[in-house]
Amino acid sequence: MLFEATNIVKRIDSLVIADGISLAVPAGSVVGLIGPNGAGKTTMLGVLSGDVRCDAGTISLDGRTITKTNASQRARLGIGRTYQIPRPFKGLTVFEHALLAVQQTRHVTRDEANALAVSAIERCGLAKLINVLGGDLRLLDRKRLEMARAVALNPKVILLDEVAGGLSDFEVNELIEIVNALRDEGTAFLWVEHVVRALTATADHVMCLYAGSIIAQGSPDEVLEHPAVIESYFGSPAFMKEGA
Repeated sequence: MLFEATNIVKRIDSLVIADGISLAVPAGSVVGLIGPNGAGKTTMLGVLSGDVRCDAGTISLDGRTITKTNASQRARLGIGRTYQIPRPFKGLTVFEHALLAVQQTRHVTRDEANALAVSAIERCGLAKLINVLGGDLRLLDRKRLEMARAVALNPKVILLDEVAGGLSDFEVNELIEIVNALRDEGTAFLWVEHVVRALTATADHVMCLYAGSIIAQGSPDEVLEHPAVIESYFGSPAFMKEGA
């Protein structure tokens, strides 16, 4: 298994984020993680990326246990991550953002680093904005930049945190195309998302997190139609499939 977490436990004061959660992300797959607001999805991504320490459990990448490594070490090992609220450096260009990511994880020449940064930018649909400052980007392009920075790390798996949130239907479709293209190249994804139609268009497997546990998992349709998932969202299957 490419990326795996086993019996993860995480509590913040009296709040249980994870109570023995296990999940697996095979190579070249998209695994979706859904759940109502406050379920702890973003904190769980933090545990997996190394930003947050778990209280118990094991995390492994390519068969190597990485539980005690920090976020920088995990990035160098092949775990990329985007953040729910993009905060680019306002004074750096799109190219400079990607170049910094390359330089964090790869020992290459200047020309090689430049080429890798450009490749990440192109694969995330930002070629025309390569010299635009981060502070001048619209929301969709800030989210693309988040992905380009993750791609520039040369990751085996990318943890996506609600990259479709706040976008139009057309913009969501553009993100779906980027994710599917990167998956076809061999990159795996664990995608936390409220815009569920983005997951139905990409995910091989979906899990629902609620009250510290995975209450349902399976194909997107199976999970969205599961009674416990419907109850946790206080909605209907039709509402869930339309998105957030």
